[in-house]
Amino acid sequence: MSTSTEGIVLRTIRYSENQLIVHLLTKEFGRFPAIVRRNRKKGSSNYFQPLFHLSVEVNFFSQRNMQRIQQLRFAHPYTDIPFSVQKSTIAQFLAEILSKVVPEQQPDKEFFSFLSNAFQLFDAEEKNPQNFHLLFLLHLTRFLGIYPSKKNENQAWFSPSEGAFVPQIMHDTIPEELNTGFNQLLHTPLSGFHELQLDRMTNQALLNQILEYYYIQLNMSKLKTYEILRQVFN
Repeated sequence: MSTSTEGIVLRTIRYSENQLIVHLLTKEFGRFPAIVRRNRKKGSSNYFQPLFHLSVEVNFFSQRNMQRIQQLRFAHPYTDIPFSVQKSTIAQFLAEILSKVVPEQQPDKEFFSFLSNAFQLFDAEEKNPQNFHLLFLLHLTRFLGIYPSKKNENQAWFSPSEGAFVPQIMHDTIPEELNTGFNQLLHTPLSGFHELQLDRMTNQALLNQILEYYYIQLNMSKLKTYEILRQVFN
């Protein structure tokens, strides 16, 4: 039986000349890969860009390793992400991270709503999108079970291996010059990403620390899109 659900594109792989494998994170069924027939009409492949939000008809069977999409359309068409080099690069980067850390077939409607709302906020911001991925990655850790504990007067140094602020400098604590910026990120709601005032070098240094946190806590493999992101913002 065909079911309608919404899905966010995490990854697309060419399977054959006329078929794609699309990894979707959906509201009703969680994450799954699906085979989609390629339409040769101009622009048809634009449905499957990183983080695009689709409405799909799927005959879902939990026993299957691969689902089949019957119909699809845009659920929330983006107006700026596809046309901005900065935003599309960030979207590609975040989609790769999500594809590495989100498990398959674990539906979570609250998590899906977080992603949907976050990417619509990102798409709508016109002037200052370059810090979005920093805040997004920190807020994402709430759903991954590794949200960092916050700083207090007795614990002033953040340790990625401990996942918390600690009372003294350790082998992996964040450098002093970044500690204030990292703490600021932890206290900023995602909707305030456009208000952050970070220079390019601080942005890059904080991103490196956040990625190190992901590598340690989630054993995440290295990212292919990181170098592309770095080049675009440099």
